Amino acid sequence: MCDAGGIRVQFRFDNPVLVTGANGFIGLRLVRRLAADGNTIRALVLPGETVGPQMPATVDICRGDVTDLASVQAAMRGAGTVLHLACLVGDHFPDSAHQRVTVQGTENVLGCAAREKARAVLVSSIAVYGDAIARDRCDEAHPHGAAAGPYSRAKQAQERVARRLAEREGLAVSIVRPGNVYGPGRTPWVHTVLDKLKSKLPILIGGGEFNAGLAYVDNVVDAIVRAAALPQAAGETYNALDGSDITWRRYFTDLAAAAGRGDRVRSLPLPVARFGAGAGELLWRLLRLSGAPPLTREALGLVGAEHRIPIDKARVQLGYRPEIGYEQGFAQVRDYVRYALGYGQGADG
Repeated sequence: MCDAGGIRVQFRFDNPVLVTGANGFIGLRLVRRLAADGNTIRALVLPGETVGPQMPATVDICRGDVTDLASVQAAMRGAGTVLHLACLVGDHFPDSAHQRVTVQGTENVLGCAAREKARAVLVSSIAVYGDAIARDRCDEAHPHGAAAGPYSRAKQAQERVARRLAEREGLAVSIVRPGNVYGPGRTPWVHTVLDKLKSKLPILIGGGEFNAGLAYVDNVVDAIVRAAALPQAAGETYNALDGSDITWRRYFTDLAAAAGRGDRVRSLPLPVARFGAGAGELLWRLLRLSGAPPLTREALGLVGAEHRIPIDKARVQLGYRPEIGYEQGFAQVRDYVRYALGYGQGADG
């Protein structure tokens, strides 16, 4: 990231930085940013999980699971900062799994951070705003809305864990709420959308003329690093989005074109989508089907609503400037879709 004048700002941490979820979409980009800035990094990676060549060789790989307190304690020892990203992403996991991994995992990680007097950042999500996204301008002071599914319920719960530890145990923690994060790599806003295009399912709701609340992955990484490094961020919450006016129609149309499937951008009327999401969830629940129905109320709350989520607070307090604009960010996605995934290169995709 660059501040005014085009000079990239580096942030150095005196003690090792522990990153949970370090092998994930955002986590790996975060680790690479920290390594490029010359930091000592520990990456908490699941036992047996493959670590690819994109992981910097200087990173200390700690095998463990956030649900296992002993492995968290071992990874935390001596760390001055913990950046907590590990969670279950999506609404196709049951509430019990989200409770175990996302909520109890946060209790373990941030509880250890409090006892070790480490600085912490919890990477949450704009999903905590729940049904308020469709109604209100959601700045950081806006209360949690009604959660529509297991993912948003778990993200709300982990924020409550962070605040309780801050109040009762003096944890110095910041909360960062990314928007709908896109970029080259395995993210729902690329891979899941491509899967739906392949199946010819509608991917737009009500024509898709809603602000998508997009956040390019490297912009989110910059917000996380700034929240960890700047003392004024302790105890604060920040939205981390691009602040752009890109709609779901624009993004999904561009993604379909990049995959050579521009004829498959279909739309579902909003009333039909609402009925279908509710009926699908009821059917899945009655028949005890695995996974999630094609459309859930949680997903509908994101792709079928105008995002009015300001980033003024991060701009003022953190000096956050989303450096990667949509044209530049989507060019990276286009290359990833065409060359890494093989769309348009003779592969089925």
